Amino acid sequence: MSIQKNFIKAFFISIALISLASCGPTLQQRKEEADIHFRLGSIYLRDRKTSDALLELTKAVELYPDDPSYHNALGLAYFAKGMNKEAIGEIKKAVKLDPKFSAAHVALSAVYIVDGRWDESIASSKEALKNIFYSTPEFAYYNMGQAYYNKGDYANSIESYKKAAEMNPNYANAYYNMGIAYEKTGNVKESVEAYEKAVKASPGYIDAHYSLGVALIKQKDRAGALKAFEKVIELSPEGEKARSAKDYIKLIK
Repeated sequence: MSIQKNFIKAFFISIALISLASCGPTLQQRKEEADIHFRLGSIYLRDRKTSDALLELTKAVELYPDDPSYHNALGLAYFAKGMNKEAIGEIKKAVKLDPKFSAAHVALSAVYIVDGRWDESIASSKEALKNIFYSTPEFAYYNMGQAYYNKGDYANSIESYKKAAEMNPNYANAYYNMGIAYEKTGNVKESVEAYEKAVKASPGYIDAHYSLGVALIKQKDRAGALKAFEKVIELSPEGEKARSAKDYIKLIK
């Protein structure tokens, strides 16, 4: 009798083990596998191998759809591929999972800028700034500056760029675009100061040196303009900006 009981017990244990095995990987196992695909996809995205990034990040999302970072990264891969509709869909999933995910709000604002949806871009940037723990708010302010500029609201554009620069005093792009916005308002003096800050923050910034030269011509500072254009030629002797800089030099000498 005991032999029969032992046989039945062993039978049911084996059935239970088979059932467990048929359930597939556990949630933790799926998360670990998804994280591998996420990290690999992020590397591909960084290296601009967008098709490979899409493949890996899609696998990550399929394996574990509850991680907002996976959706945001997949959205960025779609964005890099020029698939803006799909990018917006994935990034929206990220912020739905984590409404305080500031980097995702900023990513969404960037896609909206490319799509010409200025007000939605500004709104997304403001959502990013609601999180007081967001470590790089300059990106949100910068995107706001771009959106306001494209709306023709140069005053708010300048203020947004100023805030971006306050958050990160080495943010050369913020100074450069601030200079462009100042020029739109006719404030040449302020535009010169903004361009000077841009080249100080990034000495190799060719466009900023070039724009500084043009602005200095408007200020009738020939010596300063010559210096700026000569720097453009030094940095990129065969570039398009260098050719234009040479033309300016001929005019003002």
